[in-house]
Amino acid sequence: MDKSRTTTILAAVISVFLVLTIVGQMIVIPENACRTETARLYELQDTVEFDGVFIRDEHTVERTYNGVLQYEHEDGSRLAINSVMASVYASSADIDTCARIEKLNKRIETLRDAQSLAGADGSQAEAYNKLIGEKHTEIIAALDEGNYKKASELKYEMLSLQSKRDIAKGRAESYEGVISGLENEVRELSARISSEPQALISGETGYFVSSADGYEGELSMDGARQVTPEQIKDIVKAPKKDVSGGNVIGKMIDGYKWKLAAVLEDGRASLLSVGDKENIYFGSDGSMLTVTVEYIQKYSDNETVVIFSGDTLNAQLASARTGKFELVISRYSGIRISADAIRINDKGEKGVYILFGNEGYFRRVTEIYSGEDFVIVEHRPNNQDKYIDLYDNVIVEGKFKIHVSEEESSNEQST
Repeated sequence: MDKSRTTTILAAVISVFLVLTIVGQMIVIPENACRTETARLYELQDTVEFDGVFIRDEHTVERTYNGVLQYEHEDGSRLAINSVMASVYASSADIDTCARIEKLNKRIETLRDAQSLAGADGSQAEAYNKLIGEKHTEIIAALDEGNYKKASELKYEMLSLQSKRDIAKGRAESYEGVISGLENEVRELSARISSEPQALISGETGYFVSSADGYEGELSMDGARQVTPEQIKDIVKAPKKDVSGGNVIGKMIDGYKWKLAAVLEDGRASLLSVGDKENIYFGSDGSMLTVTVEYIQKYSDNETVVIFSGDTLNAQLASARTGKFELVISRYSGIRISADAIRINDKGEKGVYILFGNEGYFRRVTEIYSGEDFVIVEHRPNNQDKYIDLYDNVIVEGKFKIHVSEEESSNEQST
């Protein structure tokens, strides 16, 4: 047999094989093609939105002064008797100058601290490298949280470590020249200050806030249960009154505890009971607060006053009178799957089919929440009692063969 004839026969055989393969795929793939999804954990919360009014024991603080105020503490900071609440400067330029002097003095302090290591061996250099890396991570975390004051403090701590490392490694023999230059700059800046700032001193212990809203004398913890729906609505509409008269520089909150008054529809309020611990989201940042339901009073079919109590105090809470809140009514946690994936087998069991190879294996489900196009089902780890498990490949739609050991009446399912 010559080579040309052999080549022709081989080409024909290969061609036939390719045609049969393509035709087989065209027939088989559509018959068994399925759309699947991976079973994953999911959490859903039902919440109720409402407007609330903070009630605290507080009073305004007045001081007589001439000049520009510079507050010394973050709102909500606890002050002791004789603490400096604020400083009075002759001008805004003096405030900027003093702020610059403070930064320079901190830098001088860090350099003097590092200077004390001059002449030491370099055995601590690697330890400083590690500490610098940790401090850098802390700074990033503080910035992510929006805590810029903490980030600024950490920056000086890191600068101190870097200066010490440079001394330990021999990169710098002395900082005396740098320190001398900084001290000269401090003296020059100090000469520009019009007059020394006047300190406004606290005469009591409490939590200071640098603003007042006019409700300090109208709302109290003891009187919280007497607040009516109309009062709550009026305060929500106008959360600040004119306090420009007099010399009010802020207010003092007696303690860290507070109450929150809200008007809820009766259907929502009926889900609550006095003594319940609840979670609420507050503010634009969505921070969560744990509160206790302290008082429930129904005023009409659609209006019920609910008083919550809490004991968390920060700058945002201390300075706010009203706010938008979300009360967590219920929380569902389980495996999320598409509603189209739900099947009923011949035994009347509700479940899904998961894909292994080209066969479907039945897995039971217990629904705990049903949405418009998805359900959340109970998670039983390790396919317990043949229930769905995490990362199962769930069949949503398409044709597939049921695994024979499943003992179903048919060996093929189609959706």
